[in-house]
Amino acid sequence: MTGSQDLSANDRKLLAAAIKCGRELESEFARDWSDADPRNEVLPPPMRMKMFEETFRTSLSALASADSPLARKLSELAPKVDAKLGPRHLMGLLVPLERLAGRSARDEEFLFSEKDALNESAIGDSLRKNQPRIVVCENLRSAFNVGAIFRTAETFQANEVWLTGYTSEPQKTAMGTDELVPYKKFDRTEAAIEEARQLGYSVIALENTPGAVSLEEFEWPKKSILILGNERFGVDSQTTKNCDHTVAISMLGKKNSLNVGVAFGIAASRWRTPVDTVGPSHTPIGFVEGGHTVPQAAPRQGAYAPETVARITLAARFDGRPSNFEQALSDLDGFERAWIIFGFNQSEGWLPKVRPPRGDGTKRGLFATRSPHRPNRIGLSCVRVLKVDGRTLTVAEHDFLDGTPIYDIKPYVPDADAFAEARAGWLDEIAEALSISESALAKAQLDWLDGENEKRIRAFVAEQLSHQPLDDGRKRVSDIESTARADGTNSYHFVAAFRTWRLEVALHTGIEILRVFSGYSDAELADPTDPYSDKDLHRRFRIQFG
Repeated sequence: MTGSQDLSANDRKLLAAAIKCGRELESEFARDWSDADPRNEVLPPPMRMKMFEETFRTSLSALASADSPLARKLSELAPKVDAKLGPRHLMGLLVPLERLAGRSARDEEFLFSEKDALNESAIGDSLRKNQPRIVVCENLRSAFNVGAIFRTAETFQANEVWLTGYTSEPQKTAMGTDELVPYKKFDRTEAAIEEARQLGYSVIALENTPGAVSLEEFEWPKKSILILGNERFGVDSQTTKNCDHTVAISMLGKKNSLNVGVAFGIAASRWRTPVDTVGPSHTPIGFVEGGHTVPQAAPRQGAYAPETVARITLAARFDGRPSNFEQALSDLDGFERAWIIFGFNQSEGWLPKVRPPRGDGTKRGLFATRSPHRPNRIGLSCVRVLKVDGRTLTVAEHDFLDGTPIYDIKPYVPDADAFAEARAGWLDEIAEALSISESALAKAQLDWLDGENEKRIRAFVAEQLSHQPLDDGRKRVSDIESTARADGTNSYHFVAAFRTWRLEVALHTGIEILRVFSGYSDAELADPTDPYSDKDLHRRFRIQFG
């Protein structure tokens, strides 16, 4: 927007008067009347508010006589002045006035060196790649704060800065860092959060609210997007509800707030976790062979997949000497089941509250779920023992990924380990899994894919679509269409995505897979590049089924 240097003296005078009246009304909103004595006031509070409201409206109307067309345009805000709409509405009126009046900075307002010492850091490049971070500025009023955030973001190697709502684009306040840190604009924070989730980011709000996790205790996920809120109101309450978690800075003073730029600096100084310090420190005794290859297709519990079989091969040496693990496995084949303690080696951090795949999407305490993302990345599964052969244990009904590290094996003892009448907390309250069926076409397609060794799609359907299949916040579903039925219920038609495959699905009382089709376009299949090494299968699938 045009800066104050392009306004005439008369325009500056009119604009300054409007800003002054608006800020007086803003101060009236912030005033604490609880300890005030109305007898000491010339006007009672309602009349005072009405007076400031009318003065601000009049000053805005006066801008109609300005020389600048931009200033005259702002006079159209006058009818929108209404104190009953609250301070957030008022801020929306003040921001364009302040921007036009010259919220862009002048060089002399800063102390800076003439030449930056550019640090080419391989560590920084690695952090941006392996622990990507995005900063979101939600409705920031001050261009000075936006500039400070850009400078801090560049210093602590943020990958991008996203600006939402009426946050201004970086100006001189960024001191050139806007050329080093990519940024883009979103009209709504909801759109930014949606894009972040599609990119696999965990969404975190920096806000001092009840239930927020202390910054000192928070473990940052591998991919994080941090939302910073408005200078006065903080992160919008609806935005906070949409976040995966909220973190707060511990403060000891009487004032429970910080400048948003300062707060971001404190948070940014703690958002990197050394990669080599995360995870169990114990040495695995062996590894899984023949496990699931895709996390999305792995069952949440091994008992839900009775046909899955894998081998656990134990190490020949342990602690620098022969392990004798074949002796340690003797007598285990007499037990029908065994507990396997293993490592979630593909986990990317953890959060104290998570959304389990079953249920209505409500966040649950991590320790009340079986989420694979845990502080020490330790997992526990009860498997069916099929065979013991030397140092190899063959098991069924497992949920292991291929290459999973194994830390311990213990026999399952029914009278000590089974409590059939035990309560299951929130799990007792959720609906049963939806039934799954296949059309004749889908069955033929999936059978063909099974024969081509692409057996993960049926596992994906059973795992991801049997509970809350329309939850597009946790599942890749699109093109959702709803149809009302004569019995008052709705049926749904949608598309679910599994890697490069797409499934057309119908939902009423159960799930029906209607057909399978390729997620590649004709142009993509004609392109010889093949990052997932599956285009040949897709081409043959199209020849087979059209």
